[in-house]
Amino acid sequence: MKKSILSILACALLLAAPLFVQAQEGVSYKLTNKGVMRNTVQDGKQESMNVLKPILILKTRYEIDIEEGYSRFSVKNARLGVQGDLSKIFSYKFMVDFSAENKLSVLDLYAVLKPSNRLSFTLGQQGLSLFNSWTVSPNSLDYVNRPFIGKYFISSRDIGVAMKYALKNQGFPINAELGVYNGTGINNPTWNKSVAVGGRLEFGSTKKGFRTSAKFYNLKNADGLTDTYWGADARYAGSDFKIEAEYMTKNMNDREPGALNAAYIQGMYKIKVNNPSISRVEPVLRWDGMGYDITDRGLGVNRVTVGANMVFKTTSFTSMLRLNYEHYFNNSMDLSALFKTPMYNTDKLSLEYLLYF
Repeated sequence: MKKSILSILACALLLAAPLFVQAQEGVSYKLTNKGVMRNTVQDGKQESMNVLKPILILKTRYEIDIEEGYSRFSVKNARLGVQGDLSKIFSYKFMVDFSAENKLSVLDLYAVLKPSNRLSFTLGQQGLSLFNSWTVSPNSLDYVNRPFIGKYFISSRDIGVAMKYALKNQGFPINAELGVYNGTGINNPTWNKSVAVGGRLEFGSTKKGFRTSAKFYNLKNADGLTDTYWGADARYAGSDFKIEAEYMTKNMNDREPGALNAAYIQGMYKIKVNNPSISRVEPVLRWDGMGYDITDRGLGVNRVTVGANMVFKTTSFTSMLRLNYEHYFNNSMDLSALFKTPMYNTDKLSLEYLLYF
């Protein structure tokens, strides 16, 4: 762990080094609430670039098991990092989590090479294109807990290289992604005789309007057998609401306990509040389900999550309280391989505080 911390500090010093040397002519640096900005004046034109932007994500919560009466406080995420653009071609992102099972865990550690406005390459440890940010990223979630898709299928990050190409970047965008990875998950650069391959075809923008994508991921596991993942999602985001749905399957090639399937549909609505401290309230509602070979055996578990987010008025960061109630519906299917303890699928009431910038 000490070596990891020293490595992170060394990287941060290397990134900050240009700020402590004499600036080149026409180049200046400025510290803002967005981080360190580099201003360049060339041929009478001024260009600004965010070369060092800090990242902080803190999630802490209190949970009550409604069925058994147990409760607990926990810190789910304590993430620190930096990201930025070094030029029009090169950018980077480093991020670690200090609350990953009581140890420091390196999450993002990659560089991006963008030779054109259509083509980019991401090299290093990164998120898999199999997942959407609103299913795995704590600051993009609208709920206390991730849907089953974002938690029980596979590690959301791996080490490798991914290419993204904009087939159409004007109007209604169309993007294609293809990546090659170790296939062994986060922080696990083992030697392998095969690589994992994943990709996505995406239509539309994640910011506003309609967006849909289809994706796949293929790897050989430790037993030398092939696992194939594929999924599809659809999303519509308006100015005051959004609705999202997704389906994913993990095909284990006729091995027990069978193909793992999961789906969810969720929505969120923004209600502005006339209050000096509160910006808005966001009611949320989600259904998600999961099971093995669900067309033949039915759902192993499904749940309904209802809640509300209270977003505080802030400027350079985001701060909110989340209140969620989860009600589980279970059948007789054995999901003990996925749920580590019986409390993983019991009714819960959760109050969470989220801070990020």
